[in-house]
Amino acid sequence: MRLRERHKALQEWLTPRRRRRTGIALIVAWIAATIVWPSSNWAWVGGPGMYLLFSAWPAELHDKR
Repeated sequence: MRLRERHKALQEWLTPRRRRRTGIALIVAWIAATIVWPSSNWAWVGGPGMYLLFSAWPAELHDKR
């Protein structure tokens, strides 16, 4: 039960504004790390960054039906 409570607290804390900021920070870190260390695999940083960034906007903006 403790895990569910922590998950709920994280969902409440991670507002869309914070998700956008976190996503942008991860993408910037991904680009910088790729330039500095090109031989390393940095997709594990860019992938979650893209997910957080694009999932932060409300559905009304991209569901124009």
